[in-house]
Amino acid sequence: MSKYFNDSPIERPDDDQYGISAFARAVATSLLNLANPVGTTIAINGPWGSGKSSAVNLIRNELDARKDEKLKVVDFRCWWYRGEEAIALAFLQELNGALKKSLGDRIKGMVPELGRHILQAGPVIGSAVALATTGGIGALVAGSAAFTKRFFPDKPPLEKTFAALSEALANQSCRFLIIIDDIDRLSPDEALAIFRLVKSVGRLPNVMYLLVFDRVLADAAVQDRYPSEGPHFLEKIIQASFELPPPARSDLNSALLSAVEQICGEPSEEHVVRFMNVFYDAVAPYLVTPRHVTRLINAMTVTWPPVANNVSLADYLALETLRLYESSLFNAIKHHRDVLTGASASQKSRDDDRFLPFLAGIPDARQAAVKIILQRLFPAMESMTYSGFHEAWDAERRVCLSKHFDTYFKLSLSDDTMSAADIQEFINNAGDQNFVRDRLRRAARQIRKGKQSMVPVVLGELTSHAGRIPREQAKDFLCAVFEVADDITRTEDEERGFGATDTRMRLHWLIRRVADERFTLQEKSELYLAATERASLGWLTDFVSSAYTDYHPREGRQVDLSTCLVAENAIAPLTQRALDGLRRAATNGELLVRGDLMFSLYRWREFAEDDGAEVKAWLSEQMKREETLILLAKALTGESWSAGMGGFGSLGDRVSRRQYRAQVDSNFDLFDTSWFRAELERMVKEKKHDADDLAAVQVFLDAWNNRRA
Repeated sequence: MSKYFNDSPIERPDDDQYGISAFARAVATSLLNLANPVGTTIAINGPWGSGKSSAVNLIRNELDARKDEKLKVVDFRCWWYRGEEAIALAFLQELNGALKKSLGDRIKGMVPELGRHILQAGPVIGSAVALATTGGIGALVAGSAAFTKRFFPDKPPLEKTFAALSEALANQSCRFLIIIDDIDRLSPDEALAIFRLVKSVGRLPNVMYLLVFDRVLADAAVQDRYPSEGPHFLEKIIQASFELPPPARSDLNSALLSAVEQICGEPSEEHVVRFMNVFYDAVAPYLVTPRHVTRLINAMTVTWPPVANNVSLADYLALETLRLYESSLFNAIKHHRDVLTGASASQKSRDDDRFLPFLAGIPDARQAAVKIILQRLFPAMESMTYSGFHEAWDAERRVCLSKHFDTYFKLSLSDDTMSAADIQEFINNAGDQNFVRDRLRRAARQIRKGKQSMVPVVLGELTSHAGRIPREQAKDFLCAVFEVADDITRTEDEERGFGATDTRMRLHWLIRRVADERFTLQEKSELYLAATERASLGWLTDFVSSAYTDYHPREGRQVDLSTCLVAENAIAPLTQRALDGLRRAATNGELLVRGDLMFSLYRWREFAEDDGAEVKAWLSEQMKREETLILLAKALTGESWSAGMGGFGSLGDRVSRRQYRAQVDSNFDLFDTSWFRAELERMVKEKKHDADDLAAVQVFLDAWNNRRA
């Protein structure tokens, strides 16, 4: 994977993904066929990132393969130097070194002399620099003003020096190709210095230049510095110019898709169609040059590992592309989470106004494409309503869901999700009851921001992936879940308001996803009978109540076997199992201190089918103790949250208010409520009990009084 983390040009034809090799061979052939060049200058033009340096490397490779010993290739890496002075002297030194290597004393001092005339004639350089000639190119630093005079002592006129150098070059068999690549990396003034140097050194026999640059940028620099020259400036220097052929769209796409496969893996077969839809609409349009592909690949090598397999590959690739090449849209998406992760566009107007927050800074020509991108990623931006897809989107971990949204922008899992590895581990060990129990209890101990535990997250993820639990492991999985259900039920994990839910409701969703549509009704009955053998009391009571209600529907409704938890013949053993558990809890004192006391009492009466005689007798005995009265007052105190008008004026409240209610109405018949009320009032007046307990009793009495009022 690390081989992608670079922006280096390719070196060999085997690495060519964009069809540059044929172009390189053609240019190399042209260079080799120039038998008697005289300062011939050839240019390769192409925009930033189009692969010009790769083309140069392939040209070198082709020249090496042809083994023309009379062609000497010289690389002048102009971008190693900064400032016109340094570039000018480095160029002259490079030229001098290359020619001396082949011609020796025949040109001794000629290039420095030529340079003296050029540099002193019209300031290619503004101040002198020091040139250290030891070892290769040497080091260039700002130097004394006397340097030029020392390096370029008084010599014959320019014409005589140039003629002598030309004669020496013409009378030998070697040809010199001076390649100057990466001119684009220079400042406009530095780039113009290169062109002026090539023009000044000029028409030397058996010397060729290969200049590589972006013609648009070069023309702009010339126009700025020499407006009267225009394009003629470069035309006077360059005899032949080749435009680097743009890569085929299919080659750019293939290069990126190949890298995605190696870095991220392939999308699953069920997600391939959507992946390619997103790719063609949100990724491919931004892949204009090979460098665009390379930048995206490099980004993936850094950003994929932290979120690997925890996000939708299609959404990840699209958002990484936008982060690099459409940053204003990326930032708008990041800051409009609530709008984008809504259920559908029905929450907003269905016209184009819903796109306005995302189009700021987007040119008109691209706005239609941006709207398509938004709709590909976020169903809420489409002009239709979706239903029934939430679980599929959740399983795919798409950015359109609030619980997964932050993962795409923080490069880490949000508090509202599990890693794909953890989910897979759960699925792999679904048949290991110890594992399932331990992991669920651990989730209850992991407290997130807002005081919720990881239980809602884990149960939500398991519900989304329940279909992956092997059928043969469903029994053990359900047995473990039923056993620890009460241990993982926390008040803090309840959600209020619209769509309020709690752990028991989440458990119902989970077990139905595990069993429904995978087992017959009789098979489900056997599963649940096994699972309830060691089920915790609260969940056992809740589950049996749901199963019992299936066959005792409210007046006017019919039994619907398609939604029943179990077959009818399983109701009797299940209710008996729940009754046995409730009676044991009543006997050992557990029932009174349970947080679901009233729910348990009502279910006891329901299952016993004796009009509450057994429950009433038990309560009558227990209520002889004042501690029991306090426990009942707390159990009969309910809470609700509502946003009222409040505040001042008509603005209302920004936050919900907690309201207490006494869960005692005219139909309440488990005990004598008048006596109960009188006893509580007496206890409050006498103040013989713990202050907190008495305060709780007073809250109940106040709520009861408000209700009666």
